Amino acid sequence: MNDIAIDTILGPAALSEPVPAAWRASLASVRPGEGVEEIVLSLETVSGEALPPPRVALLLHAPVRGAVACWTPQHVHFEMPLPWTQARVGANAARDLPLYANVGADGAARLVLAVSECVRRVAIRGVVDEYRADEELEVAFFTEPEEPLSRYAARIRLDTRVRDFATALSEASRWLVSSVTRHSDAPPPPAATRPWYSTWYSYHQHVTAEAVLAEARAARKLGMRGLLLDAGWMKSRRGVPGGWMAEARFGDWIPDPAKFPDMRALSRAVRAEGLAFGLWFALPFVSRHAAAWRTWKDKLLWIRSGGASEWGILDPRFPEVRAHLAALCGRMMREWELDGLKLDFIDSFELRTSAPANAPGALTAPNLPQETTAEPPNHRTTQPSDGRDFVSVPQAVVALMAGVSAAIRAVKPDALVEFRQGYIGPAIRPFGNMMRASDCPSCIATNRLKTVDLRLTSGATPVHGDMLEWDPGATAEDAALQLLATLFAVPQISMRLAELPPRHRAMLRFWLRFWNAHRATLLDAPFRPLHPQAAYPVVAAAGATETITAVYQRGTVADAWQDGAATGYIVNATGAVGLTVRFASRPRSIELFDCTGRAVDCPVRIVRAGIADVSVPASGLLVARR
Repeated sequence: MNDIAIDTILGPAALSEPVPAAWRASLASVRPGEGVEEIVLSLETVSGEALPPPRVALLLHAPVRGAVACWTPQHVHFEMPLPWTQARVGANAARDLPLYANVGADGAARLVLAVSECVRRVAIRGVVDEYRADEELEVAFFTEPEEPLSRYAARIRLDTRVRDFATALSEASRWLVSSVTRHSDAPPPPAATRPWYSTWYSYHQHVTAEAVLAEARAARKLGMRGLLLDAGWMKSRRGVPGGWMAEARFGDWIPDPAKFPDMRALSRAVRAEGLAFGLWFALPFVSRHAAAWRTWKDKLLWIRSGGASEWGILDPRFPEVRAHLAALCGRMMREWELDGLKLDFIDSFELRTSAPANAPGALTAPNLPQETTAEPPNHRTTQPSDGRDFVSVPQAVVALMAGVSAAIRAVKPDALVEFRQGYIGPAIRPFGNMMRASDCPSCIATNRLKTVDLRLTSGATPVHGDMLEWDPGATAEDAALQLLATLFAVPQISMRLAELPPRHRAMLRFWLRFWNAHRATLLDAPFRPLHPQAAYPVVAAAGATETITAVYQRGTVADAWQDGAATGYIVNATGAVGLTVRFASRPRSIELFDCTGRAVDCPVRIVRAGIADVSVPASGLLVARR
């Protein structure tokens, strides 16, 4: 253990390895309140000149204190991490958040660790130490090349208060935002908080302008107010083995003339139907088969190769790369009269030697392809060369996104910009205003987990669920579970609407009507996801006059009302008939509705306060007034 150490509220903490002779390091402590401590890690060069910073890591041990699970922004909930299943977070400006938390069997937070560094990469590792019966935590800085500097300071915040998990995590997220002072959340455009239609799961590469316009007309009637044309619009090499990414000519970004002969006309037509129109754009990609490859092949971070599929990730440390991508976004917005862009794969902008590919959840949460070749021959990861003006990739990404955002908003100040879960940190989040859960097609539980986690860490940015698809041959009740999983986020629908069975269409109409009518409560009222240790089986939002509660697991109890609300809406998302409801007083009335909005008789009379079993239809709704 290093001799640079400090006593903390968790016990002794120290730097885990020697600091190079050219540097001085120190640890200090600030305790802003009971149970909260900020450890200040400082570095400075002995000579006072700027030097490449060394890797430093703070090591401490935390008492388990009844914790049964840990939480990370990699969007998977774990048991306490064992030596062979260590929980790791690799956060930087374009990936995740420097946050780590433990939760007890009672659903209360036991420990929340947050790090003020939100741009450069921070590596957090947690593991139960079987020799000490506690948890070993390591926070490492400068694990990849960064800009030379002469002094540096970062804060590691430890919150050991036993309290509501959602409150503790949200507070830590706000603390992170306070560490990034250059930007602030802008009010979202109205369309960012209304249901959307996405073409991805419904059409994939087989989408056409005619299909988009037909879906826009149907979506408008069902209550949607935005349409995203996802991948499939650009020119490609059809029939190439290896899937759509092998076919795509990333980098040229030319609409397929056979499918989209006039993108501006389509944008105008969709808008005439009453929907905002957005377009998918994979910001970092350039394909070897694109004309653009000749221009950018020597300005790449890394190349992904797999048979006929090969493309590179542009290196944002080149100013000409940043200028090119900003100009491209501005041109698409202007020439095609778009309302916004879905900027995808921003978390691919990183040095692959540092990517947390083996971290738990890496296959489901981050968007990076997993197969890679070696770095391009002319690329050196230690110092900028060949015209790069940054050493640090994360800092270059922040500069890139500032330029892209400025170019987009110069065309349309209230443009819609969707980010995908993975790049969610406070240094980059202000450049987007729609934060969507990463892909989890048809996975109801995962979509719920991801949207709840994003709600807790995204501040005022509207959270969208992953696009919803379901089996048209399923019951309407089963199909509704997909929508109910993202009830407390903005829904995006990705089904061929004209092909839906009539009862599915009735279900979709009912629940989207409910969502739109209660949007203020679902998105803006105090948000209460319960029992994080059990993957949020009950989620509620309590406004001044109404409470909306969704129950996702049988056997759990839902409160009819909270905080003096006069009306309680309880959603049965358990997949079965019946809910157990706690009534604080005798209800004045109870109404039940099935998944299509049809009223059904309530066989139970509630004559006094207490707990009662009510036959709420599967994927249906209980409305209790007092």
